[in-house]
Amino acid sequence: MGQILNALRSIALPALAAAALGTAVQGRAADEAAAPTRSAGRHDFSIQIDTAWNVPSSPFSAWVEGGLGKLRYDESDRGLNAARIFVDYRARLKPGLTARIVADHVGDGGADADGVDVGEAYLEWRPVPTSANRHRLRTGAFYPPLSLENGGPGWSSPFGVSFSAINTWLGEEIRPIGVEWSMRRRTRLGSPQEIGVFAAGFYGNDPAGTLLFWRGWSLHDRQTRLHDRLPMPPLPLWSDGAIVGHEEQWLEPFDEIDGKPGGYAGVEWRYGRRALVQLSRYDNRADPYAFSGGQWGWHTRFNHLSAQLALPRGFGLIAQWLDGSTDWLTATTPDGRHTPFTEHVEDTLEAKYVMLTRLVRDAHRVSLRYDGFEVRRDEAPPQLVADSGRAWTLAYRYERPALFDVTVEWQQIGSRRDLWPFLYGAQPRARERILSVGVVLRLDSSRLR
Repeated sequence: MGQILNALRSIALPALAAAALGTAVQGRAADEAAAPTRSAGRHDFSIQIDTAWNVPSSPFSAWVEGGLGKLRYDESDRGLNAARIFVDYRARLKPGLTARIVADHVGDGGADADGVDVGEAYLEWRPVPTSANRHRLRTGAFYPPLSLENGGPGWSSPFGVSFSAINTWLGEEIRPIGVEWSMRRRTRLGSPQEIGVFAAGFYGNDPAGTLLFWRGWSLHDRQTRLHDRLPMPPLPLWSDGAIVGHEEQWLEPFDEIDGKPGGYAGVEWRYGRRALVQLSRYDNRADPYAFSGGQWGWHTRFNHLSAQLALPRGFGLIAQWLDGSTDWLTATTPDGRHTPFTEHVEDTLEAKYVMLTRLVRDAHRVSLRYDGFEVRRDEAPPQLVADSGRAWTLAYRYERPALFDVTVEWQQIGSRRDLWPFLYGAQPRARERILSVGVVLRLDSSRLR
């Protein structure tokens, strides 16, 4: 699996550099994925710089530093933070065939996460339709088509600074490396109704679910790149049935551990730009008894339902719901051995959000989002709640799509984690807040035409 990731990186970064030189002398259209109504040129890119002034309030240190908090930033990070710089590049290799690369730079998340890395890298083929069916094939490393929030360049969101709990987790631990097929067709000629199906087979993502147990759900805007090593809350060290210390632990979420492919599939219905409903199923098919490269497999699978609806007076409603489970082994050692306390357990995963949003005068957007989330073990006597909580997020965004946008966002997260007093001597309930003023600067290839 490491060879696959290294190959993607070795191909992607030189290609990105060559593309940047090429675009200097050729006018291009905007990114087709982010703005599908615009015509695409041979070379197309979006460069974006994200920065924010953050005022967090939390009893814990940030999870990206190995702390127990749900926020990306803690109280030591108050002030200006450079969150992300990325280039989203798409090249038309021949009619119907394109290559896409998203190269990211972030400055947090552990020593192994600094610098430039690749978030997505894939080939996409859209054959000329010969019937009412429109097909698409993708191969490489990409996001599954599940999020209703993250439709911008570089999988960014037009609604606020942070993502919902569901899409935050998809950005952290879910990045299939494989092949995806999709098809769309209108129900009849001239009808606004459209149906679609998609299916994929992939390798990697075998540790997916690890963060949800050890840290819990989170809400932020950090996306994991292909070679990132993520910090987690420290691993308790046991002796004679008692915790005698802690050891740093990490996660490389896109690794392949057991050599078995996973898959996902879904169906959706659209009514023009007014309504959308999607139902999908994801299963990484990982073996929880498999161990490789310092990581165990976590058999994670979930059902996912999403809906989007245009309401009167310019309002929009967006909702997603995820319900699944993950199987894994407790109380193992970092070198892959079982202990007398090792058990095969199953934890239930659930998260949902509803967002009401309104765009005013094509430049001002106000969004209000409610999130609920939980990780629990029903078979434990009594029921174990590894993470449970809710969050409110209110955001105002002023946007000049071709130049910049400014977002003011307030967020509050309340959570309960039953294991915190036992594992870390920390309080089981916490309320975390953050006020962010985010500024995004962008340059699209369409401005060079």
